[in-house]
Amino acid sequence: MFGVYRCFVGQPDEAGAVERYLACLAIHDWDGLAATIADDDLIRNGPYCDVVEGKQPYLKFLRGVFASLKGYRLDVQRISHNTDRVCYVELSETFDIDGVPTEYPECLVFEQNSDGLINRVSVFIKQVST
Repeated sequence: MFGVYRCFVGQPDEAGAVERYLACLAIHDWDGLAATIADDDLIRNGPYCDVVEGKQPYLKFLRGVFASLKGYRLDVQRISHNTDRVCYVELSETFDIDGVPTEYPECLVFEQNSDGLINRVSVFIKQVST
């Protein structure tokens, strides 16, 4: 599957907020990503029940997390727009752990406010059964 960077960068007017968010995340374009999220009521619920509230705290969180990731790659498998405000994204994030590329499949749920900006992000990690 094509990486989100190849699919959506260069098409910002045609892509929605979620697609632009993913494209910016893939290349660590924090200013571009900031333009896709709500100023006032943003809440991010993480896979470990961690919560980040507010646009600036969320951007600071992302910058901090991604600063330590080596060999990062984002691959989007499917984007499902259930309504004009709710979207599910199946993706995988790959980065190096002890020099070995390690893939983490995830599902993200995005909600958008009436302005079309993302105001909720919920992250779910898929786990292989053992």
